[in-house]
Amino acid sequence: MTQQQEKLSAFMDGEIEGNDIIDAIKHDEALQAKWQRYHVIRGAMRKEANVAPQLDITASVAAALADEPAIVAPKPSRWRSIPALGSVIPFAKQSGQFAVAASVALAVIIGVQQFNQPVPTEPFETFSTARPQGGLAPVSLEQTRALPRNDMNEVLETKRKINALIADHEQQIRLKQDEEASSESNTDKEASQRPE
Repeated sequence: MTQQQEKLSAFMDGEIEGNDIIDAIKHDEALQAKWQRYHVIRGAMRKEANVAPQLDITASVAAALADEPAIVAPKPSRWRSIPALGSVIPFAKQSGQFAVAASVALAVIIGVQQFNQPVPTEPFETFSTARPQGGLAPVSLEQTRALPRNDMNEVLETKRKINALIADHEQQIRLKQDEEASSESNTDKEASQRPE
């Protein structure tokens, strides 16, 4: 900080009094700018609304524009230079755009058709069974078919065989458990009879 700026800061803080700093501010533009900035900072710190900074950014914007590079026009497409391909490439682009548009239109049409279907009054659709074709009777849950006597005997015989297999299996499990228990007790007796 220069000596003039230190005096300016001290004058604003009320530490010094003097007309020499006021004369210096009147004649020096840099000190005037500092004086203004210091007052804006003090007003912002005190939350005083009457002090507003005056910004002049025209010079900085003009300098930035002067440094900006010039915009160059884009190069012509190299496909345009080939006579056969020059007309095919734009056609392919258009075809792709038409395909996308057609797909979107189809999706919208199908969506609208699905959305506008009437709400069914029954939980599921039923079809008319007024005329059975081929001489067949319509299917119904209420109709039951009685098994012939031969089939009933076969079912009972199959159930008997299954029950016999289950009983045999349970008996074999019991025998195996008994054998294991007796072999364990024999090994325990032999171990207790051995002299140590």
